[in-house]
Amino acid sequence: MKGNDNSDGARRLVNKYTIIITSIVAVVILGIVISIKPATLIGPQVSAANKTIIMHIHPILKLTVDGKPVTIPSQIGISPSLWKDHSLDQYGMQAMINMYMPATAAMGTESNNGIVGISSSLKNATLQDFLNIWGIDLEHKNAVINVNEKPVTDFKDYLLKKGDRLTMTIDGKPVTIPAKIGINPSLWKDHSLDKYGMHAMTMNMSSMAPLHTHESNGTIHVESNTIRPYTLGQFLSIWGGLDTNGKTVKATVDGVPVQDYKNIILRDKERIYLDVEK
Repeated sequence: MKGNDNSDGARRLVNKYTIIITSIVAVVILGIVISIKPATLIGPQVSAANKTIIMHIHPILKLTVDGKPVTIPSQIGISPSLWKDHSLDQYGMQAMINMYMPATAAMGTESNNGIVGISSSLKNATLQDFLNIWGIDLEHKNAVINVNEKPVTDFKDYLLKKGDRLTMTIDGKPVTIPAKIGINPSLWKDHSLDKYGMHAMTMNMSSMAPLHTHESNGTIHVESNTIRPYTLGQFLSIWGGLDTNGKTVKATVDGVPVQDYKNIILRDKERIYLDVEK
């Protein structure tokens, strides 16, 4: 019995010290966590609720009321006065505050597919201008550059257009034209054309419903962080500006009559016509 008492006492002592040590460690960790300051964010400060927009389609709506054309307002689902229903907000874009937009050169690349972007203010942009911005040295090298699959020999005078696609070989070996030319400082060597580019800026972007308009031409922008069906009725609910109570509504989709206009599924480039009459 005495041996058991000693054993029980030892276990209790070990447990006691374990509790004490665990408590000390917890306090130390808590102190470290509390003392750490939040890191300064560089770039877009986006709401934690934001998700990548993966669905982007553009149906078109034309509307007449009592035989008269009605303009679909711009900023539906963006302006608070044109955003009445918020039941789909989780699928849209949350507001972004202090979104940092880096400077970009007058010419450059977004990805490594060889497609060149050119500022609209830069006229007579040459292939040599692009190579200068990139900073690649082709002197004394056997370089072959194709523009839209056609070989170019006169780099200095060859005029590029926005969207031209370049491919390159040096000494017969393919060379990948990197992404972020004219954006990444290491790929932006020549600054003689910077006045035609874009300066860095910080901007704010308002939230947007997944169904909204940017223009008043009837184009509905379906921009959603989830691939799912959306209906015309949902868009009209967000708008909240079309009164159909007690009225006759005739609808067609790409010229085909549809009975239940509210359940029309929004699809890319489809043309929806609504005729509302008393």
